[in-house]
Amino acid sequence: MGMSSVYRIMILAILPVVALLMYYRGQHYDPALLNFNPSSSVIDTITGFFPAEIETLTQDGQIRTYTRENLYEYVNGHAEYFISSGFIQLAVGEYSTGSNDDPDIVIDIYDMGNSIQAFGILSDESGGNITDMKSGLSGFRTPQGTGFIKGQYYIKITTFSRTVPVDNVMESLNSRISAEADPFPEFADLPDIGQIVKTRFIKEAYRGLDFVNNVIEREYSIQGKTLQVFILKTKKENIREKAASFISYFNDSDIDFTESKEGDKTIYKVSDPYEGDWVLISSPDTIMGIFGSYTDTLINSIIK
Repeated sequence: MGMSSVYRIMILAILPVVALLMYYRGQHYDPALLNFNPSSSVIDTITGFFPAEIETLTQDGQIRTYTRENLYEYVNGHAEYFISSGFIQLAVGEYSTGSNDDPDIVIDIYDMGNSIQAFGILSDESGGNITDMKSGLSGFRTPQGTGFIKGQYYIKITTFSRTVPVDNVMESLNSRISAEADPFPEFADLPDIGQIVKTRFIKEAYRGLDFVNNVIEREYSIQGKTLQVFILKTKKENIREKAASFISYFNDSDIDFTESKEGDKTIYKVSDPYEGDWVLISSPDTIMGIFGSYTDTLINSIIK
């Protein structure tokens, strides 16, 4: 018998054993290894935020839930945006007064994983026009409803009736969502220097710099001039590394800059052919930048 015949016989002998093992594994699989969706307990948590009634509004049907795998069914063409921003799951509830077949209000609750990612969605959805709302919440209003965040959740309320009490709906949801309203400690580092025009969150590649991610930017109007201040959200132990990345970028791109010290802060005045003159401030706690119409007096007021 040739060697090829021996190999064929060996393979045929092994196949039943492989089939038996596959059957056994199929009967004794570990669900945790196969479950790519949020656990049922997590889904139960987010669906539990929806009340059965809100004043004259009654819940229509079951709360619908979506994961990364089927989010496109609800926000087709926009699903990748949410997923790339940290999306975990979505729950959707419809409410009506019963006077017609269509809902009077639709509530979307997005679980974005953490508060800063929820803020990023709020920033984009509002166009940067975020305001303080009731109960310490941050959000925005439109003629069609409102959007706000609480902890890791972005909540969107869409109305189809002018008589819907949107503020009461928001308060009802706020009382049921088990997450703390997050004031973002980074906001405390942003200066009080003028009228706030808008605040936004940039998740990746701020101003085209691939090493500058997770940035909070606030735009100000000061005596008719525009100024942008950004805070780089990163761990304190990474501050020195991030500052070094900026210096390497300046050197590699032949961008002129000067360096000075003010206490524990290092101030870099940058002459950038792409962005114009701007300022980078590095301290043990944070990295901050200033773009626009700044003065030395303004810089001094910011760093103190």
